[in-house]
Amino acid sequence: MAAPLTLIRRLLLSPPACRDPRRLMAAVRDQTVLVTGASHGIGEATARLLARCGAEVLLLARSGERLAEVAAGIRAAGGRASIYRLDLTDPTAVKAVAAQIEAHHPRIDAVISNAGHSIRRPILHSAGKDDLGRLLAVNFSGPAALLLALLPRMVAGGGGVIVSVSSASALPPGLPRWAAYQGSKAGFDLWLGSLGNELRGRGVRVSSVYLPLVRTRMIAPTRAYRFAPALTPLEAAQSVVYPLVNPVRRVAPWWLKGQQVAALLLPNTLDRALGGMEEMERRLTGRRKE
Repeated sequence: MAAPLTLIRRLLLSPPACRDPRRLMAAVRDQTVLVTGASHGIGEATARLLARCGAEVLLLARSGERLAEVAAGIRAAGGRASIYRLDLTDPTAVKAVAAQIEAHHPRIDAVISNAGHSIRRPILHSAGKDDLGRLLAVNFSGPAALLLALLPRMVAGGGGVIVSVSSASALPPGLPRWAAYQGSKAGFDLWLGSLGNELRGRGVRVSSVYLPLVRTRMIAPTRAYRFAPALTPLEAAQSVVYPLVNPVRRVAPWWLKGQQVAALLLPNTLDRALGGMEEMERRLTGRRKE
């Protein structure tokens, strides 16, 4: 039984989740599930969870050594895992790896598009750093290219499920210092929704999972998040696999609807509040440097 603090954290933060291994096993046993960003954090936790429930997992990430460690752990526990080293920012590599996957696996039943990167930086400091280009490559164009390469096989095989591991911040309002991250995640989210509506009749189902903060290395550089409430990678993974068990279009925390309503009905008030918070942080940062 979960501890009281864990239950409170899940109630306040967590989107719907599949915490019953029997239900997950009934949905994914003997299926082939591809997971990007599988070397650490949410992707690793998701791959291990799926493998424990009988799925064959295909692990994709840039770090070949780390992928090998994750795969070894899965196999030692009796699971099945294959690894494919891939840098999503390299279009040539994306096509080559997709071809390798198709050559070795006759069917892909589900794709967990989890790989992503975030940068929190004042917009005036981003001009010479190509933050937008970097994040578009990792969060949008790279994952989209991989799906486009895999989709013909999925459709020919009768369809499958695509799950995008997104963020609560992919939806309005626009948060200061997160322009490149929010823009890239929101762009992919809209692209995936369009893809899903187009291919719904051909057996392809898509779902976006809007996660709150998760205690991974991605949020570690942001000082403000060090003591903020956050899900564990396993708790996040249990939400990521929810669409594999339940045919839903989106998985989101209960409070996200309130955020969207506020952005729609009170845009000026919300923007002023966020602008005021940014101005306060800018002043505090300036004082610390003095």
